[in-house]
Amino acid sequence: MQWGELLLDLLINCSDLCISGTFVVLFLQLRKNRSAAGLSLQTLSTIVGARVIHLISHGCGLHYVPNVLPWFIYPTIDVVSSCIGVALLLSFVYYYYPSYEKEKDNFGIHIFERFELIPKNSPLRTSPFAAASFLYVAVAILALLWYAVRKSQRTFLISYFCCYYEALGAMALIPQLWMFHQDKRVSPLLANFVVLTALHRVFTLSFWIAYPRVFVWRYPDNRGIQMASETLNLLILSDFLFYWVRSKIRGDSEIILGDSYMV
Repeated sequence: MQWGELLLDLLINCSDLCISGTFVVLFLQLRKNRSAAGLSLQTLSTIVGARVIHLISHGCGLHYVPNVLPWFIYPTIDVVSSCIGVALLLSFVYYYYPSYEKEKDNFGIHIFERFELIPKNSPLRTSPFAAASFLYVAVAILALLWYAVRKSQRTFLISYFCCYYEALGAMALIPQLWMFHQDKRVSPLLANFVVLTALHRVFTLSFWIAYPRVFVWRYPDNRGIQMASETLNLLILSDFLFYWVRSKIRGDSEIILGDSYMV
């Protein structure tokens, strides 16, 4: 057995399992509180969409192929994860939507207001669809910019598909972090959701760091840009992770954002 190759297989496996874990803790959050308070529908729909897109990568021959572990483990995890994510999104919409704090899930609305694209008294000011439209337009533009710097030997459609997936993942948690900074307090389960997402990024970054040390004569063209992408994703989460660590050290029952206990 090649231990280095097994390490790479396990890093990707753990990365995928962390995403499954994010859906599980969000389910627990909804069941425990019987409420969608504090949870961003923009973020939830985006991470579920990203997981479904990730599942499609198996059919396109884009997913990592393991060297030691059985191949079926990877699509199985992705299918289960996608099903859990879709079930979670449907549960949110059909059972918990009345408790959804849509007035706080307004990342992107401020851009429309700044350019006076939405009337002051319009119901669109609290519409998750209006906010989501900004998010997905931003993702599409970011994907085009990413395509311009990301090396690929594949067709434009396949390359843009990959770039869109990566841009979607980078933007996914921003609406949720936006909501966190409005309330200044985050429940442990919602905090675990962010931490698991960060671990997913850490495992993926570790994979790219370890790759040339396992396959000495191989050096993927996109390794550097992938490492930069994962590092950027971790930087996006770093502010919240700082407060998470601080709250754990202080023994707080919730994650407190800001400089003091007074919020």
